[in-house]
Amino acid sequence: MIIIGAGGHAKEIFDLLNTQQIDNLNFFDNVSQARAELLFGRLILTSFDQAASQILNNPDFSLGIGNVFARLALYRKFLTLNGRPTSVIADNAVISPSAKLGQGLNIMRFAFVSACTRIGDGCLINAGASVHHDVIIGSFVEISPGAKVLGNCSVGDLTTIGANATLLPKIIVGSNVVVAAGAVVTQNVPDNCLVAGVPAVVKKRLEPLQNAC
Repeated sequence: MIIIGAGGHAKEIFDLLNTQQIDNLNFFDNVSQARAELLFGRLILTSFDQAASQILNNPDFSLGIGNVFARLALYRKFLTLNGRPTSVIADNAVISPSAKLGQGLNIMRFAFVSACTRIGDGCLINAGASVHHDVIIGSFVEISPGAKVLGNCSVGDLTTIGANATLLPKIIVGSNVVVAAGAVVTQNVPDNCLVAGVPAVVKKRLEPLQNAC
């Protein structure tokens, strides 16, 4: 398996995988200027050619980066290399049997995913985050540590919910949105904006997505 990334989030993914017997578990980082050759005694692959060579033996890959746009771009690139997206889910995450989960997810320690939720491909549900009943999460969304998405909410693609933010019940948040850390969202949020505050208000308009999910 290849963990895409070699930074902090990749280290956390490695911790979740380290108890499993996985052949050829290595990292991938082709952008860092000052990188080591090894991380936790595992190779850091530095080119797509190296990644493609490993994929011939083991096609599994896991996203080990947090930025939603980088997650989408590298997910798509590794699919072109015939990689197979693999979800990494912490043993102590609580996930309802009725939840419908996409591919290539990271669901970290102490996360809670409740009944009848739907979570799209490539999402990161971070440590201590909670996603409550009947919530719909789009693809390549980051729910940051401690964030709460309450019942019957909807979150669009490529949106980031900041640490300890709260979406109140039945809120609709659009695509390409950033909800700032600690914000409390009490009203629907349109696409392409940053919201912050208690209650959250639009602070900035963002460039519309050119290459959405």
